[in-house]
Amino acid sequence: MASGRGSQGLIACLLLLQSELCEVWAAAVFSTSDFFSSHSETPRVNPPPPTQTQATMMARQGQSSPFKPFTLGCGQSLMKIMGGVQAQERKWPWQVSIRVRHMHICGGSLISAQWVLTAAHCIYSRIEYNVKMGDRSVYLQNTSLEIPIKSIFVYPQFSSAIIVKNDIALLKLKYPVNFTSNIYPICIPPEAFFVATGTKCWVTGWGKTDSGAPNVPTEILREVDQNIIHYDQCNTMLKKATSSSNDLVRRGMICGYKEQGKDACQGDSGGPLSCEFNNKWVQVGVVSWGIGCGRRGYPGVYTDVAFYSKWLTAVVNQAACFYPLVLLILPLCLLTL
Repeated sequence: MASGRGSQGLIACLLLLQSELCEVWAAAVFSTSDFFSSHSETPRVNPPPPTQTQATMMARQGQSSPFKPFTLGCGQSLMKIMGGVQAQERKWPWQVSIRVRHMHICGGSLISAQWVLTAAHCIYSRIEYNVKMGDRSVYLQNTSLEIPIKSIFVYPQFSSAIIVKNDIALLKLKYPVNFTSNIYPICIPPEAFFVATGTKCWVTGWGKTDSGAPNVPTEILREVDQNIIHYDQCNTMLKKATSSSNDLVRRGMICGYKEQGKDACQGDSGGPLSCEFNNKWVQVGVVSWGIGCGRRGYPGVYTDVAFYSKWLTAVVNQAACFYPLVLLILPLCLLTL
């Protein structure tokens, strides 16, 4: 009888843990095998549209930061932007290179000790990915690390048919990294975070410097400033430029544009669009798609990170839900049986 009550108590405790500790908002959370085998079989729900709290205006008025980072102290760079093309060492310590067989295929950003944010279209098939971080060279250096990917989480309604949509993914590293001046996470904004049109931000990556150049990454990380354009205005610009009657840019996307022909290009995909806010760097976008590179009247299109903030939080929370949290709390449950 005692053992029976113990079993029932254990089951009840586990159910309680599951409902209380693992109940998170999520459109979907799934691993690599789920994505490539059955991602179209289960309908999901898009996150609700964000409320537009003008975080950038709050910053100008001297108010405190509205975002809750994945990592306390995130978004700190030891270098100040002084212009130029090649990025200085340690200026973008969250920038990572996503690699296959040690070759760069996409950019990404470190958002915590064990999580990297990138674009869903960078995830091609069932192959092994590594992430390199720690320096501005696309090649391995003394300060760099190359870490295998343990799990891949792709937004469930990602689509590259006709128009790339919901282009966002999370990569969980095989083991957490120690933060240094060369390896440091960027802050992720909450759903309500709103960047004002015209805000100057920066996109970084190892992509091509010319749309007609070969698909070979540049050796040294490069940076380009962009002015923020919101999806409705961006959609109007691209429809005019392409003489299209169809909407090309939708909710969940944000754009960057510079008249001088500055833009992200092939090889920069998945990398961060970063804005400085109250002396912290916040990732507002993920490099997604564009029509050519740096063409007049053609803004670059980015995934709006704030729009997917709840999903990102849900993935990280659910992945950490049972381990080590359950292992820590389970003995307490057993003591009560």
